[in-house]
Amino acid sequence: MKHPYWLAIIWLFVLVCSIHLLNSDLFDMDLLEELFWAALSVSLTLQVYAYLGNKLLITAWVVYCTGLILDLLDDLVDTEIFPVLLFDTALKNIGFLLTCMGLYLLILEKRKTIKKLNHEIQLSQKLQQQLEQEANHDQLTGLGNRRACFTRFEQLKSHYQRVYYFDLDNFKFANDKYGHQCGDLILTSFAKRLSTKFRQHNCFRLGGDEFIAFCNDDSPNLNELREYLIADMKEFQVSVSIGTAPLCPEQDPDTILHNADQNMYVDKSHKAERNKEPS
Repeated sequence: MKHPYWLAIIWLFVLVCSIHLLNSDLFDMDLLEELFWAALSVSLTLQVYAYLGNKLLITAWVVYCTGLILDLLDDLVDTEIFPVLLFDTALKNIGFLLTCMGLYLLILEKRKTIKKLNHEIQLSQKLQQQLEQEANHDQLTGLGNRRACFTRFEQLKSHYQRVYYFDLDNFKFANDKYGHQCGDLILTSFAKRLSTKFRQHNCFRLGGDEFIAFCNDDSPNLNELREYLIADMKEFQVSVSIGTAPLCPEQDPDTILHNADQNMYVDKSHKAERNKEPS
């Protein structure tokens, strides 16, 4: 039988008993109150029974309701005939204590669940940050990658006046001669100096040995900049060609980078004058 029918039967019984008590010599306001609270407690227990998985709480409420019913019968039946009625108060107290214990354990369980969820959320956020880091940053140098560059280009263009285009000279020669480990060291060293000069969030590795950086220096001294950037790479006969282009608001990223790239090749054409080593 479904709970609504049980509830209807319980409150119909309460109504009939109340009418009977009002019309009998046994009428007592305390008895009527006990009848009401017993019916209310049993009704609430039936309502939450299907949704509550805590067996201790269910047991506690059943014990408490049993005590209420015995307390009600205590006024109607002689305890000498039915001695178990003497346990009404004890059952209510036990039910109350079990309810407190059940609620306490339920709170502990929920706290553990919340703690576990918070831990999973932190792991998820950490994983998301890691994925974003890997998607937008060069793994070797830690600089933004090509994708990050074009994603942020319009934003950077509105804050800065000029873009620099860098291409390492003789990098392949050094990489083949000294090994890939040395090649990685050259790239990371260059990226570190580039970040120090232009700030890391303004620097990007487009791929291979090509880098770009944004700044507000409108009259750069390329020779001084070159000497600073290759200070750690001279022993490997590696230099850098530099091209610049203004960040014109009306030009798209491809056009601006193309202009900087062309100017870089102009600078690269003078490489022989700067570096006598084979390329």
